[in-house]
Amino acid sequence: MKRIAFYLFWEKDGGVDRYVAYCLEKLREHVDHIVVVSNGPLTEAGRADLERVADDVWERENVGFDVWGYKEGLERFGFERLAAFDELILLNYTFFGPMYPFSEMFEKAQTWDVDFWGITEHKEVRPHPFAAKGVLERHIQSHWIAVRKPLLTSEEFREYWASMPMISSYEQSVDLHEGRFTQYFENLGFTSAVLFPGSDYASLNPILDEVVQLTAERLPILKRRTFFHSPLYFSDYAIIGRDVIDILEQTSDYPLELVWENIARTTEPRVAATNFSLHRIYSDALEITPEQLDRVKGMRALVAIHCYYEDMIDELMDYADRIPCEQHVVVTTDTEQKKSSIKTALARRGVSSYEVRITESNAGRDVSAFLLGCADLLRDDSFDIVVKLHSKRSPQDGAVAGGWFKRHLFGNLVHSANYAANVVNLFAERPEMGMVIPPVIHIGFPTLGKSWFLNKERAGLLCAKLGITTPLDESTPLSAYGSMFIARPRALRTLVDAGLTWQDFDDEAYGDGSLAHVVERLFTYSSLGAGMPVYTVQSTELASINYPSLEFKLQNFSQGLPGTVMQQRDYLDRLQQGPTLLSVSKRAVRSRLPRLVRLVYPAYDAGRRVYVRWRMGRGPRKGQDT
Repeated sequence: MKRIAFYLFWEKDGGVDRYVAYCLEKLREHVDHIVVVSNGPLTEAGRADLERVADDVWERENVGFDVWGYKEGLERFGFERLAAFDELILLNYTFFGPMYPFSEMFEKAQTWDVDFWGITEHKEVRPHPFAAKGVLERHIQSHWIAVRKPLLTSEEFREYWASMPMISSYEQSVDLHEGRFTQYFENLGFTSAVLFPGSDYASLNPILDEVVQLTAERLPILKRRTFFHSPLYFSDYAIIGRDVIDILEQTSDYPLELVWENIARTTEPRVAATNFSLHRIYSDALEITPEQLDRVKGMRALVAIHCYYEDMIDELMDYADRIPCEQHVVVTTDTEQKKSSIKTALARRGVSSYEVRITESNAGRDVSAFLLGCADLLRDDSFDIVVKLHSKRSPQDGAVAGGWFKRHLFGNLVHSANYAANVVNLFAERPEMGMVIPPVIHIGFPTLGKSWFLNKERAGLLCAKLGITTPLDESTPLSAYGSMFIARPRALRTLVDAGLTWQDFDDEAYGDGSLAHVVERLFTYSSLGAGMPVYTVQSTELASINYPSLEFKLQNFSQGLPGTVMQQRDYLDRLQQGPTLLSVSKRAVRSRLPRLVRLVYPAYDAGRRVYVRWRMGRGPRKGQDT
């Protein structure tokens, strides 16, 4: 068949990640002409990347959602010119692929005597809260709809687009196009087929709810929504994202680094890390092969230690010695006396490659000492990894809580020599990964659900200044609390090159809202903003302590709440909003009064959006957690 494809694209900053070009390159093997319609302006580099793989690249104002992108694209190309093609494909940027060769799909579709076809479909939903008829009909999902010549050249197809009203909301785009297209043309006598028909699966939306099974059956695409959809939904429906990645790693030749590059930059870090289990638990047994261990030993590590308490240098070096790499050790401290004591200790230990530096100021403590005092070394690409440690005592937290924090950090980064070898091997096995951190500390500290504390607003401003587009986590950032971690130098480059000075740290007291505390939460965002995902690592000893505590906390809160975890979240949201009209959940009455919901939903939704914008504009009151 002679095919033409219209690829609808949108990215808020106009950049084009590599997964887009890869998809279009593979599509080119089966398509004669590719038109990219961008809902919004492109960067110069983004346009160049698209022009390399497409025949036409058109930018338009971001109005009308994807529906009007297709409408204007088809009209600009011209229906007379379209008549020269046997098949038109309407697809968009909302998936990664092909996870398996497009040829498998096209070969199967070639055997169908139909007028249009798709990859997946959504089953009928009855009743439905915003569908005009009260029913969301079974429909081919709009990430891929292929239209063949009989329909493509029909007056009905042209009229469908000519009469399409302006789309002003996601609900309208579903109601007036995605949920309508299939039944509209089938009712006119045109026929369709689906590569993965909904009737073969138990759920309403198999591409999300049964993504593991579809991937095992060689679904050629992986929806980006799988990564950023609510982890509460994944929990309620037992969707295990990591199983998808495991299947792809075993059966697909798709370069998964393209997935992580996009997701790290565009998705709330804790959401993606939860949905795809970016968490590894290692024992003190050596779990890697001799060949892997040799590779780890061949890596070069910069071990950066800030030693304010010089009597801890031997303890810190004991931890550093567990890293199974060639090492260069740089120790920062704040006085000549401490420097002399530390140098004596390092010489006595026979450390082969080291230096001790005095910081210009102790303001910003280990954070400023690391980013400013070691900047030249952090720019040295001869190091494969950077290990950041410091003499943590946390006297402000008390001996018990402070001691636990210290144990949590060192026990999850360098629990033993074998454990550390497994952690470092993760960098060898995951070339896309930028950083490993301990999990969020929650025993002894009120971090869960609130650990931005007073730092979020300033963190957002700093991210904007540095060009980090990764969305900030809503409440508990995926961050290196205690500012100890292992990272690739490139993952830190955004912060190293941020232009910070000692004076930036000097003018403020150390504590929440200070630059040091903000940067502590943004080490991970530097990696993520560079397209490099962050993993958490945990020792079996500390996992056995932390998991029962987390489980008890969750069941303790859940025991007084109704329903599933998503229903509980909805219940708490409504309590927080108070007994107002805006807090009336459409879910509560949807099943009994669907017509009423459809009638009032537009006004409810508009009011809710106004309320949320107002709340966001107000921001937190002084002393209130964000």
